[in-house]
Amino acid sequence: MGFHYQPLKPNEIRLLKPLSRSSNALSFEIVHVSLLSKPRYTALSYAWGPPGGPLKILLNGHDFPIRQNLYNALQQIQSSKLVDRYLWVDAICINQVEDDDGWNESSGQITLMKEIYEQAAKILVWLGKPVNEANNRLAFPLMKHFEKRFRQVITKGRPYRPWWWRRKPRTAGELTADFVLNVSPAQDKTVFDVPGSQTYKAWLGIISLWQSTWWTRTWVFQESTIPEPHTTLYMAGVGTLPFPSKVRFLCGDQETSWPELNATSLVASNILSTPGIDAHFLIGAKRSADKLKAFRSQRVYLVLASFLDILQMLRHTECLDPRDKVYAPLCLAPDDVRRYIRPDYASKTVSDVYTDVVRYYLAQPGHDLDFLGHALYQEGEQAVETPQGVKSVLPSWVPNFSASLETSPIPKILHVPEIIEERRFVFLDKSGIPSSNGALIAAYNPLGNAPSRSFIEDNTLCVSGVYIDLLQDIIKNTGPNLEAIRAAGREQGRKWAIDSKHTYFTGERYADAINATVLLDLVYDDLERPSERGNKLDSAFLRRPRAELSLTEYRYQLNMRTAQLKASASRDLGLSQKGYLLMMPNTSVVGDMIWALAGGQALYILRPINREMNQYRFIGECYAHGLMDGEIVRRLNLREITMEDISLI
Repeated sequence: MGFHYQPLKPNEIRLLKPLSRSSNALSFEIVHVSLLSKPRYTALSYAWGPPGGPLKILLNGHDFPIRQNLYNALQQIQSSKLVDRYLWVDAICINQVEDDDGWNESSGQITLMKEIYEQAAKILVWLGKPVNEANNRLAFPLMKHFEKRFRQVITKGRPYRPWWWRRKPRTAGELTADFVLNVSPAQDKTVFDVPGSQTYKAWLGIISLWQSTWWTRTWVFQESTIPEPHTTLYMAGVGTLPFPSKVRFLCGDQETSWPELNATSLVASNILSTPGIDAHFLIGAKRSADKLKAFRSQRVYLVLASFLDILQMLRHTECLDPRDKVYAPLCLAPDDVRRYIRPDYASKTVSDVYTDVVRYYLAQPGHDLDFLGHALYQEGEQAVETPQGVKSVLPSWVPNFSASLETSPIPKILHVPEIIEERRFVFLDKSGIPSSNGALIAAYNPLGNAPSRSFIEDNTLCVSGVYIDLLQDIIKNTGPNLEAIRAAGREQGRKWAIDSKHTYFTGERYADAINATVLLDLVYDDLERPSERGNKLDSAFLRRPRAELSLTEYRYQLNMRTAQLKASASRDLGLSQKGYLLMMPNTSVVGDMIWALAGGQALYILRPINREMNQYRFIGECYAHGLMDGEIVRRLNLREITMEDISLI
């Protein structure tokens, strides 16, 4: 007879108490506790893995089936004695049976996820069993070495000075750039070495950690990135002491931490950008890990501006149920979002859940069309379905959060740099980096404060807007032969410049207008946030080798690369009939229309479906140089153009 779950009370969770092993079986007692009682426990984060061939543990003396990866994790945790009292594991502590009781319990427990992980005394991340035991044992000491080197750079940048001397705290970007400039992969064999060496084998072990499926799972984003207070001690002229993070990463019997993983990622990026080093095996190895690292940084520094930002950073992740792309990050959302969107696995389809996000934003005052930045037209039917086989077809204006997209929405907010005043230098400084919370202002405002009249009617989004122009020409930014595409693009761009007599309608040099357009006219800061307008691509500066750059120049180069990557991903450069320079989705075609919509902070590409009925298919967001800051409002006031009511289908 198998184990049967007893119902949970409000605010109650189940915990596992490890029992002494009288045989080879893993044995646990399951207990109910209230989160309000502040129980002390360890939470486990892991990838579920394939469902085939379940193994069994004993739960309250009864057989309980679990998957192989979880079984491996529990074996390692018990043999290493990492849990002395209670353990929380979602696959065991939440009823996963696919019936009304299971769905209702899962829906309720999801609302407690934030509290479950934040209240945990420790979070263990299981990356799986090592692919190569010898390489794995070399990898972890090397990561500790890199983190120690990073702290040495911090120490060097904080020499002892009399207490009355004033200085500005160093930012995270300054520390990162300084660390990279002080690590020399070409000369230091403890950083990188030839194939067959101990260092090279250690890197192979590190790569196997980054390639764990754990990094790609949707749920781990809220499980492993809990904000922790910065408790690094900076002792001026002496050294630094690392903070004891409660998040620990396990691979076999080896452990590491976020600071060690972060330092290792910086070193890997440094190796890849160092000329003359054959490190092709590192290319792409840490892509998923870097996305989670970036998410953690933004969560820790409290710079995730909205629920849409959170959903966007999870687009590349994987989960069994597409509804989890919205439900998993709910614990990170503001309270009003959590009140509006309630998990419901029993009755809601994927389309219902994704449309709930749209309805929430339409219910907000002000710029209620920001969700359109997360919708991108793709050829073919946008169909999604639940694990139970319930299929939904999404309208063009509903973001398909289950689809992985390389492109990022056009930014709506500028994070104005904080003015950091000098302060007296102290011997023991617990404050860490300066606050990241500066002023927030709108990045663009093409239609000013035009009132929005957007609403949903059946599967149609009804909006009001202004027709701007038609798309006339495109310079492709992606393709199998990128060099040939760029060469053709340069020739095409020269033709545009000649046709415009090398002057853009704003009065700028045409080349300057193009270089501003391809960066969306945005400057990015050290936390990869847009911070101000007025940036222009400088290709010659980006090609300068790192060895020639000062610390300030290197930071500026890194931030310009960020602006270029974010602006160009899945976007092409376009030209409208009236000569406007555009950055628009690479699914746009000649003849598409450029619109400004009330309630939107960008411009939009729409494709006519039925002009008589004013019906359009939504293609994606668009940047038009010179039209993002009120020019359209001026034309409206002069009655040169008028607002129209249209439908997106």
